[in-house]
Amino acid sequence: MTNEEIKLCISRLQSLVDIQSSDGNYNCGPYMHGMANGLILALSVFTRDNPKFLDKPEKWLDKDDDHWNDIAFVN
Repeated sequence: MTNEEIKLCISRLQSLVDIQSSDGNYNCGPYMHGMANGLILALSVFTRDNPKFLDKPEKWLDKDDDHWNDIAFVN
């Protein structure tokens, strides 16, 4: 990859991270939280920075709260 291609990848990944890390996306449920952290990890590969992962929120915004609370890896 050329430097310009890498810069374009970083820019595009940063846009995805910004969207996925926003309130209402990453804290909707465990899947979306994991997607945000995965994008953060991917971006860190290109930038060589330490990833700053998002913590699990106290409460998921998903309407089916009981469903997520019954899953062992969420608790």
